[in-house]
Amino acid sequence: MPRRSALLLGPLSAISALLLTVAMPQPAQAYTQQHQVTVERGASFCARATAGIDHRVPGTLSGNQAWARAYALAGDCTTVHGARARVRLEVQKWNASRAAWEVCAAASWVEGTTGRDQFGLTGPSVGLTYTPCGPGWRQTKAEAQSYRYVDSAGRFLWFGGTLYSGYEWVD
Repeated sequence: MPRRSALLLGPLSAISALLLTVAMPQPAQAYTQQHQVTVERGASFCARATAGIDHRVPGTLSGNQAWARAYALAGDCTTVHGARARVRLEVQKWNASRAAWEVCAAASWVEGTTGRDQFGLTGPSVGLTYTPCGPGWRQTKAEAQSYRYVDSAGRFLWFGGTLYSGYEWVD
């Protein structure tokens, strides 16, 4: 084999392997998670969330788990001031025939107070062990909100947003 052909085979093989890896659904070897993402921010408040999902893969440390956490912070999104927060989650499955995400399992609102410990930010969290609902793509949808007083309304209101974990293939 000419030297030029041999030099081209290495990079072409690597590109082909990469394309097959990206194009074919792969079982997760670990969880899929978005961590402490800002979902809404105002001048005096910030709502952050974490959303994650895992599914059982034989021979690995994994399980059919979904989780979400909410954080209520000051407007700079770093200062903790012990504010109330709440979170809820859904496990969703992609329905290709309807081109829509459908709820596979859900957990109700969980409320609590944001704080900080030796590991970092803390806040109300919800976890769910779900029953697989057939093969396909899965994701966690987390809704996270902070509770704050609004002068113009003369009362406390919830502010926040939605965060998706990212999706993974389940056989």
